[in-house]
Amino acid sequence: MQKIGFIGLGNMGARVALVIASKGYHLTVFDISETAVRQFAGKAEIAPDVACVLDKSEIIFLSLPSSKEVAKVMDVFLEAEVAGKIIVDTSTSYPLLTKELYDKLSLKGGRLVDLPLSGAPANADKGELLALFGGDEELFEPLRPVVSCFANRYANLGGSGSGHVTKLLFNFIALSYVNTYAMAFPLAEKMGLDNRQLFELLKTTGMGCGILDFYVPKMIQKTYDMAFALELAHKDLTYVKHMFEEYQVPAFALDGTLDLLRTAIRDGKGKDDYSACIGTMFEFFQNK
Repeated sequence: MQKIGFIGLGNMGARVALVIASKGYHLTVFDISETAVRQFAGKAEIAPDVACVLDKSEIIFLSLPSSKEVAKVMDVFLEAEVAGKIIVDTSTSYPLLTKELYDKLSLKGGRLVDLPLSGAPANADKGELLALFGGDEELFEPLRPVVSCFANRYANLGGSGSGHVTKLLFNFIALSYVNTYAMAFPLAEKMGLDNRQLFELLKTTGMGCGILDFYVPKMIQKTYDMAFALELAHKDLTYVKHMFEEYQVPAFALDGTLDLLRTAIRDGKGKDDYSACIGTMFEFFQNK
């Protein structure tokens, strides 16, 4: 079997890497957190740095917080021997930077694929993620065996950056729903409505959806159970804003969403779940 490397063992990355290891692949992993790599003792080779992962692997997966970290890893790779290596970026990265890195790696004989993942970390354990492929057509099928370890849906979106564009648009649409809930339910409460009744009624209409079912209960109950950090949502939506700016097109609805998130981050909610943005709206209404 192919030798696999994995860099970035956060909530999603660790789950994906553990599944790959469980399928019998020789796996080499690295993370800056000693706690993160500790769970791979006896399951994978633990590398001292990212260069070692590149040296020991044929396919190297990245699962990092942002394009900033991806670029730092790629700088190391581009100084090393990358000919014949396939780098698979499962991070939610900025597509225009992905294309730049694709070109740089190609010049040195390496290959870059963007493969952001849609779904919760728990879906990785069941092999039920959605993998969004962007890159060279001839790599799509060869990567299928390892991708099928953690994803049962595998879509080819086109050339380099296409997977990252798709994932960002997914997040833009989904998080815009949540942003609307964050504004609507505090207003409903202030106007004397029962938010639980409003939620149950919405579920019976065309507005019922998985996003409503997942986010609104914890927003109403003010539990804000962690699934996706607010600061990461802000990062993703900022990337979307940059894409609109690239074409000099206004992003009307997105601007309001970003305003709310910036305010929530200033309120100290950046490390909280995205649903906590409703807390900022509740606080505004409390003062009225």
